[in-house]
Amino acid sequence: MTRVLIATNEPILAKGLEAVLTAGGLEIVAVCHDVFELCECLQHCRPDFAVLDMPVLPAPEVIQDLHRLAPQCQLVLWPRLTLSDSPDRVAEAIHMMANFSRADPSPSALVNLACSPSERELIALVGYGLRNEEIAATLGSDPSTVQNLLRSLSDRLGTEDRYELALYGLSTLNQPDRIEGRI
Repeated sequence: MTRVLIATNEPILAKGLEAVLTAGGLEIVAVCHDVFELCECLQHCRPDFAVLDMPVLPAPEVIQDLHRLAPQCQLVLWPRLTLSDSPDRVAEAIHMMANFSRADPSPSALVNLACSPSERELIALVGYGLRNEEIAATLGSDPSTVQNLLRSLSDRLGTEDRYELALYGLSTLNQPDRIEGRI
């Protein structure tokens, strides 16, 4: 059974995610409400996945630290769940990511799909939880260009939306120390 840790500072959201993910056949090994509790649980509970819904977590340095604490754990970053993100969608995303890791355990699978370095960088920035405007500022581009590039990548990789694209990237890309010093 896939072991999942939930990290959010919203207790009601934690209860809802726990109920839906459990009903979806996932085992919840811990629910954390702050970064300190998260770090402890990552080490002791050994989850396969951690669903992170904390505004302070998307910083790349923090993600790298979390990955060092639990290298076996796939981090599922949700910058902030919205009313349009159903709990079933979260469960589906975790199952999808579990299937990706079983189907292709290679961390460099995107290279095999002939993604350019700039495309891999774009996917990584989405995985870090950046919005199109933030990605555009980081890359020195326009938000509409970023949106078009993301749509094109999603079509080519067979992902339905930016969450699936980010999950796919996180399950197949090595976590870079920093994206060429830009973030």
